[in-house]
Amino acid sequence: MASLWRVVLFLVLALLPALVQAARDYYKVLDVDKSASDRDIKRAYRKRAQKIHPDKHPDKQDEFVELSEAYQILIDPELRKIYDRHGADGVKRHQQGQAAGGNQDPFDVFRHFFGGGDPFGGGDGVRKGPNKHFHLQFDIADFYKGRKLGLSYDREVLCATCDGSGARSKSDIHTCETCQGRGVRLIRQQIMPGFTTQAQVTCDQCGGQGKVIKHACTACNGRKLKTEKTEIQVEVEPGMKEGEEITFDGDSDEGPDFEAGDVVVKLSATRQKGDFRRRDIHLYTTYSIGLDDALLGFEHSIQHMDGHNVTLKRTSVTQPGHVDTIAEEGMPIRENGAVHGHGNLYVEYQVVLPERVDGDFRTALQRVFGRKQKSKDTHEEL
Repeated sequence: MASLWRVVLFLVLALLPALVQAARDYYKVLDVDKSASDRDIKRAYRKRAQKIHPDKHPDKQDEFVELSEAYQILIDPELRKIYDRHGADGVKRHQQGQAAGGNQDPFDVFRHFFGGGDPFGGGDGVRKGPNKHFHLQFDIADFYKGRKLGLSYDREVLCATCDGSGARSKSDIHTCETCQGRGVRLIRQQIMPGFTTQAQVTCDQCGGQGKVIKHACTACNGRKLKTEKTEIQVEVEPGMKEGEEITFDGDSDEGPDFEAGDVVVKLSATRQKGDFRRRDIHLYTTYSIGLDDALLGFEHSIQHMDGHNVTLKRTSVTQPGHVDTIAEEGMPIRENGAVHGHGNLYVEYQVVLPERVDGDFRTALQRVFGRKQKSKDTHEEL
């Protein structure tokens, strides 16, 4: 019996790598559909690779390696066909049969994708492009109960036809003969007999790129970029504060020589929603009552910003300007991305007096307060 278990265990361990390999879904790794175009795959790789690069997140190295593997397979038309038919195991068998089999180093893939630079290093690494800033105003009810709002804007993206090269084909890209691909050239000037000065200037032939294009891409006319309409979902979560900023990584303009910047949305709020006013985690409102309620007490309800009712109850005399504190009916208290209770709701009462007191009402009040009604003759004598 023990020997049987050893055989089973051996088979499981032997088959485990193949099972894991077969279970990989490279489309899910890149977060794209199976019908994704090369452009979709490249954009997905670019965005994800920048976020999980081990230079920024050392704990995500395995995830980065898997992302690189998925990209290499899905961006290659032949390997993608094999993967779609036979899975990752089929790709592995195919690569083993090739002279150079196997995948590239994931860091080489990354550097090649970004033009040989390192977006997270110094020196000549790919710099980050400018951020886009937006300012959106909501009312305080949105900060109380939460709200999602779509934000549309124009964005520059790499041309999908030429992959941001600006050339009709790769064969149309040549090393600049003027600067020998350096992007700069040296000029010498004689400032006086026997004295010369030397300066390094940007090559005017290639514009500092080190490359010249013989035939421009017809889709972008050599711009390398195209403008597209983009929409992001801005979510105000309950308890967020006015002035908070929401950052969307890598959703600003793309560029062939830099990493896409971020979109930064700053939130602001109207000061009031109906009768509700916000101060930090607390809410303030005023409520008007009549003379009878002020003297005899009352039980009323008001509707909160999310529609639920709040009971206002007084059993004693209510003075004008009196403030009641109702716990847990203020703004949500947000800490570490979650709501932990609510602040207070402060209700200030305004007593509305009648414009006139006459007739039976006046007589009744005089009786209650012990005042004698003056006769008509007394008025006339006075």
